[in-house]
Amino acid sequence: MRELPSQPMFKNWPSSTVLHDTAEQFHILVDSVEEYAIYMLDPNGNVITWNTGAEKIKGYSAEEIIGKNFASFYTAEDVAGGKPQRNLHEAVRRGYIRDQGLRVRNDGSTFEAEVIITALRDGAGKIRGFSKVTRDITDQIRSREFEAENIAAQKASKAKDDFLAALSHELRTPLTPALAAASYLEDNAEKLPPDFLEDVEIIKRNVQLQARLIDDLLDLTRIARGKLHLELEDCDAHEIIHNALETANSAIEAKQLKVSTDLEAKEYRILADCIRLQQVFWNLINNAVKFTSKAGQITIRTFNDKQARLNFEVTDTGIGIEPQRLASLFQPFEQADPSVSRQFGGLGLGLAISKRLVDLHHGTIEAESRGRSFGATFKVTLGTLPAGAGDRGRNSAIAGKTSKPLHILLVEDHKDTRRTLSRLLTHFGHEVVTAGNVRTATEVMGSDHIDVVLCDIGLPDGSGYEVASQARAKGQVKAIALTGFGTEDDVRRSKEAGFDFHLVKPVNFQELRTVLDQVAA
Repeated sequence: MRELPSQPMFKNWPSSTVLHDTAEQFHILVDSVEEYAIYMLDPNGNVITWNTGAEKIKGYSAEEIIGKNFASFYTAEDVAGGKPQRNLHEAVRRGYIRDQGLRVRNDGSTFEAEVIITALRDGAGKIRGFSKVTRDITDQIRSREFEAENIAAQKASKAKDDFLAALSHELRTPLTPALAAASYLEDNAEKLPPDFLEDVEIIKRNVQLQARLIDDLLDLTRIARGKLHLELEDCDAHEIIHNALETANSAIEAKQLKVSTDLEAKEYRILADCIRLQQVFWNLINNAVKFTSKAGQITIRTFNDKQARLNFEVTDTGIGIEPQRLASLFQPFEQADPSVSRQFGGLGLGLAISKRLVDLHHGTIEAESRGRSFGATFKVTLGTLPAGAGDRGRNSAIAGKTSKPLHILLVEDHKDTRRTLSRLLTHFGHEVVTAGNVRTATEVMGSDHIDVVLCDIGLPDGSGYEVASQARAKGQVKAIALTGFGTEDDVRRSKEAGFDFHLVKPVNFQELRTVLDQVAA
């Protein structure tokens, strides 16, 4: 008989003791895993092992669940539909399956689970059970859902912004020729029959009101998204109040209101955005005008408190406000009474925008009223600059400068706007040549001496950005955007394209004259 070798023929095979130790270590490792439920099922789907992760995720102790069918982990709907057994059959057929869906804990709560079921066979290929690994992916699902919702919200927000920008452009464009025509007629009042003058003023006032409503909608959107930025400078609050009063003057005269001003504040210089602050004061004055009956009284005053802050007050003898409605006055789309919007009009945005603007200036705004028929008082409180601060107001930059005739290229595809604006610019003393598209504008700039290009952005054969780029290339030609697109992104894009100024339709013609004076200087 042949003698066996003293060393095993397959010396790398582990001994039975090593195999036992390895299996024990594997079971210890599996049992210590807490992030995954790892357990075994018999061929019928009954639980035969249970690890710590299974107890943590599913809420059953080993004593409670071993011996019970794994269908306990499925929802009633899934059990009724035969999903547990169907999953086992599919695992047998394919070797394993991966599933995702709701699973039920011991306390009846559900969670999102990712499951892998693997069929286990003996040496003869017969099914001897299943291994099952379950992971709770509720947080991952929520994170993906949140990310998807966030992306959808961003897309919806952009779509809304694009819509508002397009709506603004379409609404503003027809207002420009109407306002230009009214301004021209107003400047030539001596040529009109006296009974026409009031009609011209009505047209102008209502066009400006329409433009203000559009601006309010866009301002509220910018504020809500945190995209409204202030250009802070040294402002003369009393001068701003006078400017706001002048803007409201036509409405005041139309209602024959008596307005008294008592600007007694000694400290009235404010670090603020002068234009936005004028918007606040105008909103409050306009609000008093709107809700005060014909021949009523409006009182405007300023004073300093003990902290040297500026207090601006507007008091009217109008319809008043019920005390219980004071708290909601500064909410968007709120008015003191539902009947107010029907009687006096408006969107209920002026006070809400004023509140946000005052907040951005670190000030306060409040309203007081004893009730219906007792009028109302609105007060704004703002910090002031130290005494002796220099006058760096926005108007000082153009003080003393006079306009001189300019050779202007007006690029505008809207026929009525081109005609009326050209006539008004000519009335201002400038030489005007017009173009309705990029091609014609390019030809004019190449053949004529042009000082200023006043250009719409949306043109039929291209973009005003192309015209601005050509103006910049010529060096001495200034470019002014004249457009219905007025968002902060629109202003940024126009500056990047080469425009020196960005004016929004319908044009404030005083602002246009100021810009042209700056160019001429």
